[in-house]
Amino acid sequence: MMSDISNVETFVNKHLVLLDLERTTEVEENKCLQECNSVKVLQKKGICITKLRFGRSSTGLFGRSLINFEPASSNCFLPSHLITSGDIVGVGKVNSDGRLEIIVSGVVTRVNDSFLTVAFEKNSDSSDLESDVHYTIIKLANDVTYKRLKRALKTLENKGRESHLVNVLFGQASPSVCDSSTFNDIVFKNDTLNDTQKEAVKFALSQKEVAILHGPPGTGKTTTVVECILQAVSQKLKVLACAPSNIAVDNLVEKLAPYKVKMVRLGHPARFLTSIQQYSLDAVVSQYDGSDVIDDMHKEVDKLRGKIGKIKGSAGRKALWAENKSLLKEIKEREKSIVKQVLKNVDIVLSTLTSASDDGPLKHIDKDHFDICFIDECSQALEASCWIPLMMVKRCVLAGDHHQLPPTIISEKAAKEGLSLTLMERLLKLHGDIIKKMLTLQYRMNHIIMQWPSDELYDSKLQAHESVHSHLLSHLPGIESNDDTTVPLLLIDTAGCDLYELEAENEESKGNEGEADLVALHVENLIKSGLSPTDIAVITPYNLQVDLIKARFSAKYPKLEIKSVDGFQGREKEAVVLSLVRSNDEGEVGFLSEDRRINVAITRAKRHLAVICNSDTVSHHKFLKSFINYCIENGEVRTAFQHIDEIGQYSIATKRPSEKSEKLISSHKTNKTHINSNVRKSTDSITVSMLSKESGQLHKENIDRTAVENKFRDIIQDFIKSDKQTFSFSSSLSAFERRTVHEGIDRYFIHHGER
Repeated sequence: MMSDISNVETFVNKHLVLLDLERTTEVEENKCLQECNSVKVLQKKGICITKLRFGRSSTGLFGRSLINFEPASSNCFLPSHLITSGDIVGVGKVNSDGRLEIIVSGVVTRVNDSFLTVAFEKNSDSSDLESDVHYTIIKLANDVTYKRLKRALKTLENKGRESHLVNVLFGQASPSVCDSSTFNDIVFKNDTLNDTQKEAVKFALSQKEVAILHGPPGTGKTTTVVECILQAVSQKLKVLACAPSNIAVDNLVEKLAPYKVKMVRLGHPARFLTSIQQYSLDAVVSQYDGSDVIDDMHKEVDKLRGKIGKIKGSAGRKALWAENKSLLKEIKEREKSIVKQVLKNVDIVLSTLTSASDDGPLKHIDKDHFDICFIDECSQALEASCWIPLMMVKRCVLAGDHHQLPPTIISEKAAKEGLSLTLMERLLKLHGDIIKKMLTLQYRMNHIIMQWPSDELYDSKLQAHESVHSHLLSHLPGIESNDDTTVPLLLIDTAGCDLYELEAENEESKGNEGEADLVALHVENLIKSGLSPTDIAVITPYNLQVDLIKARFSAKYPKLEIKSVDGFQGREKEAVVLSLVRSNDEGEVGFLSEDRRINVAITRAKRHLAVICNSDTVSHHKFLKSFINYCIENGEVRTAFQHIDEIGQYSIATKRPSEKSEKLISSHKTNKTHINSNVRKSTDSITVSMLSKESGQLHKENIDRTAVENKFRDIIQDFIKSDKQTFSFSSSLSAFERRTVHEGIDRYFIHHGER
């Protein structure tokens, strides 16, 4: 089977152009700070945080300084941003002319809602930072990463034809057909694996070139990858294990640690979780035989430099500089020897994709040292980054879920032209299911939460393990059983409630005050029911909405996580409250149209998913409309009208009729405590009232949609023709019937409410 990309050269040339485009976009965004004086714009883009103060400081691994930066205002959260652990940042002050002067750069090691921690090298200028000054932190472009990506592509172009693996991955050779039954006698290291995971392990081990492990949410993908790595080690294979992010690599290290395997983690120790820093190359080298001699030599270098500064004669300084140079050369050779021994003796080397470059520690080992490469979260990685480790091996196992979020790309043009297409997606299009094994048993979601993404994206193959199949919040110890905790899927519909999104010119992000109020109300109700804030996540696609929701809680629940969808991939919570934000008459959904983003948001929830949205607006998108219909049929639906008294704000939706409409609608203010209880009907205003504020449960028997819709259409049309002043529907309406009424009266531009 031939690839859509005719050859390696075409692929490389195209991606070099796209990488340059992406790099240019990133540099321009950062350069804007100095040239445009627009700190606010960059903060809205999420790459800059202002008004931070110097917080607690400490000494980290190998003498690095760790400094916390927190909001200058007390009891305040950091604004929404895109700065994450592992990013290189500049710390500086805004001068009187509005320009940022960067004092020192460092690496972010920890980020939460209240502060972020930056690690500075031992000899940096971090000592110049003062406690009573307001600082600005900005994410810096990383030249090293782009240079490594481009070098990897050049290596692929020059040496790719020599590799059978490259030929298979570009469709110029077919994958070998292998029989995984030869591994039937395998002894699994993890005895809790289910049958689909065991089959996936056998499949991955049997493939001679490439295997793809497709792991939908909650199916134990990384657990399966770890078992594959352990089995490869038991076969005496040398393993290179990678992932696109530091946190994903750390996750592998944590899961491998209990098995006492010989492994080392490459990269800057400041980027690692504290729990796994003992496996860093720096830590392992520091414990190796001969490392104490190197420490003594470093101390001697420090003494020599001190002497050089005190000697006045040039001849004396020259001799000391020569001695210093000789010592540094010997230190370098000794360190190189120890690093080479460490890397050669371990069974597993772990790193991010870009840290596996041959300009790093791996330059000290033979080019054919590794037998197999594992790439976890491959569906979140640029393909170019995957080629950094893949050029070192003859076999690979790629794991991920291409129905979740792809790699983050700044340049829209580069993304559209192909940079966002991952290696995993390309290979599935190229070779199909013969190289793939999918995990199907998930251990996270109640089956009602699970079923829609299973049907829409995973060919209805997902199954909920019996331990999670019907679990609810009310089953947790100490949780009250009520209308909120016994419902796995809840839709709070704002259609017709005038809870529109904020209209702000030139704003890239979106917010919705009404939805933010409803989120706050529902979270409070869950906490009052006994649920810990640590078990709740509030997720929304837009950073502005993140800020609006955070403002409603202030510092009340510091452990309540409120994040964008992109910031919550790979995570899970007992309860998730999802605010979709978009609410407008035009039916514009923006980047909610990215189906994978919606999939990620929905599949974070274990026992309870509450979705707050304007069903009329979001249903303009086919994928979202399918989800809304699923919620109506399988969950509980409540209208935002039911909560107006509780959130303390409400205004009647006013719809402007079309020119063909025979009735004119006049807007009017309402009493929030007794909505539409006494409205006189006139030639230009009609009101329909609904008595109940109780949520109607959906009928569990089959519903004839057409019959129900026709029934209520006739009732509404008869009312319009009549001289009646008001009409009240029964309080026993089901959720489906209630929604049908709302849609019908909106169609005829009728004011409606509850009392």
